[in-house]
Amino acid sequence: MDPRRLFSLRRSLFWLVIAAALWLVVSRFTEAEKLASTLAQGQWLWVLLAAAAEAGGYALLALVFQASFAATGVRSRWGHLVLVTLAAVVVNSVAPSGGAAGVALYADDAARERESAAGAVAGTLVASVADFTAFGLVLVLGLAYLFLYHDLRLYEVGAAAALLLFTGGQALLLFGGLTRPSLLARSLTALEHLLSRASRLVRRGSPLPDGWGVRAAGELTQAARAAWTHPRRLGEAALAALAVHVVDLGSLFCLFRAFHQPVSFGVLVAGYAIGTLFLNVSPIPQGIGVVEGTMTLVFVSLGVPTSVALVATLAFRGLGVWLPLLAGLFALRHVRTFRPGEGRRRGRRP
Repeated sequence: MDPRRLFSLRRSLFWLVIAAALWLVVSRFTEAEKLASTLAQGQWLWVLLAAAAEAGGYALLALVFQASFAATGVRSRWGHLVLVTLAAVVVNSVAPSGGAAGVALYADDAARERESAAGAVAGTLVASVADFTAFGLVLVLGLAYLFLYHDLRLYEVGAAAALLLFTGGQALLLFGGLTRPSLLARSLTALEHLLSRASRLVRRGSPLPDGWGVRAAGELTQAARAAWTHPRRLGEAALAALAVHVVDLGSLFCLFRAFHQPVSFGVLVAGYAIGTLFLNVSPIPQGIGVVEGTMTLVFVSLGVPTSVALVATLAFRGLGVWLPLLAGLFALRHVRTFRPGEGRRRGRRP
């Protein structure tokens, strides 16, 4: 494509994302006002500590991606990945696609640095598996506490099973690429043909290009083998992912203290685990409404006063949604996807 046309396209994309993000902020301005009034009721020092913990969580999340990319042979810089991670929050918010838009952003940013886009996609898969594996430990603790000290609800078990299946599917892709690459290629090719036939039935073009199954299987196989040869990187990604959840728990603890409510470790983990579980399995973007409701119900069922449980949950969710979204608006301009030409000029691989 002509460089000038590419520049114009990427510039238009940048302003389109900015406009969509600003519209999202304006349309949810009432929520932001409620968050501000809610936080104003708490002790400001604890609120600031909670906000700092949320910011630290995204810095640690960038470490998860850095270790995961290193495991799949993609070189990256932590500082830049912080910006890409925040920008991915904005892109996923304005283009709900199950996280696919954010994955595309990581891949394009890597490609513009002359790194492997396929390796970056596989790296995001490794990061996702590391995150869900780390969260699995937190979830087990939370479910065990609910089982021992309160009734464990059927819908909670069902949601946990759905998350386990999803995580297992991601791990299976990498494992298949490592042990049975030919079977993986046949499976993805069958998926490609199935989608192509379904598209023809509705008289639309296939969402996947011809030969996607073979190419995707080859890329996943290459990435899985690279990851297998770097077990230390995989361990670093898992530890960083666990640290993200520990920091998030710290943020939630600070908010309870801000509203003068002591909570035990078990209660804190149970509420956080169920809330994060429904954040991951909810079909609603960012789990809005579902997460707040389930977290509040868990805390109330474990003895936290309803008013405090609701306020602390809303404050925690508000910080988790608004802080990265606003920071991501400033980060967008520094992501290579929206700075045409720069990444390729500084390319490191021939």
